[in-house]
Amino acid sequence: MDPHELAERRRELETYWEGEGGFRERLLIEMVPLPTVSEQAVIDKRLIVGTEDPELRKVAEQFAGYFKRELRFDFVPFTADDFADGDEVLLINSRKVIMLSPVACGAVGFDRRENCLRWVWVHPFERGTGLMGHVWDILERRYGNEFWIETPVSPPMQKFLQSREVDMSRWGGPSPGH
Repeated sequence: MDPHELAERRRELETYWEGEGGFRERLLIEMVPLPTVSEQAVIDKRLIVGTEDPELRKVAEQFAGYFKRELRFDFVPFTADDFADGDEVLLINSRKVIMLSPVACGAVGFDRRENCLRWVWVHPFERGTGLMGHVWDILERRYGNEFWIETPVSPPMQKFLQSREVDMSRWGGPSPGH
């Protein structure tokens, strides 16, 4: 390889891997330690209320970005600075990563006005561990067991909901005037 080609490859790598919107940013899926979370924000060891804390909302926005990329949506389902009254965001505390402080491995977006689960994203390393079942139990205690589930619902989430015997009539959200 000639020196010119090598220099071009190095320049490409600088922007391809590390640059703004670069390849690394598009491939990396991180869990986030939360050393400043108070015990009052943690629900039953697994959910962390992040609605009122700008830093926690930014973490939730990061997970919303993973959700968007994985499901190939056109937009993120949650942004830290643009949310309405009644919107709640909860971070999911990892089961696999044990630290003194919680480690967020996913997030849940919920609309209290519509009583609707808007979105859920869980880190791939945490899937299949029973974590979502625990989270679901908490969601049902917090919001009741008849909340709506916004569609589209991913195939793995469909399987999960079916395993929990969640009535499919709840999928899609409330009808107008409901």
